[in-house]
Amino acid sequence: MTELDIRTQILDAAEIRFGQYGYNKTTMAEIARDCDMSAANLYRYFKNKLDIGAELSQQCLGDKELLLKNVIDDDALTSSEKLTAFMTSVLHYTYNHFDESPKLSELVEAMTVLRPDVVQKHSHVKLILLCKLLEQGQQKGEFKLSNIEETADAILTAIMLFYYPPTLRLYPLDVLEIKVTNLSRLLLEGLEVH
Repeated sequence: MTELDIRTQILDAAEIRFGQYGYNKTTMAEIARDCDMSAANLYRYFKNKLDIGAELSQQCLGDKELLLKNVIDDDALTSSEKLTAFMTSVLHYTYNHFDESPKLSELVEAMTVLRPDVVQKHSHVKLILLCKLLEQGQQKGEFKLSNIEETADAILTAIMLFYYPPTLRLYPLDVLEIKVTNLSRLLLEGLEVH
């Protein structure tokens, strides 16, 4: 087994354990046992549980970023449709991921407090992607914006409900879908050239 295979095995085992028991109650010894290895051997691959959590988070956030990039690169959609799809994709990805494993929200909270660099990097990537979407809309004459980056940041702030796992628990998915549709309509009324 290669080192990459072993790291993948460790991350897979940790994700399952974090999903079942939560990040806070999981120990390195339990992850090692799930991988049929000693704790000492596990420490050869990861310095601590926080490093495992950070790498898992980066993988998950990377998957979401790829999904959003694919929306923005879809030439079959207008910029307005892309913005709606961007927001809906954020909602569905986060909701589905954390609905299946609600205890993973502990990992999000831990990363927010203990490894804010992971969260900040993801926020920056989302900002870049959203700026690209808005620039496309501006170039095509669909949107009229005075400051693309400020607008993108405002949109990310407005859609925070749809990408922060603890707030998603406030509503069922069908209500969240109505909320994302209504917010999308409101934002597009402000962005579109009339």
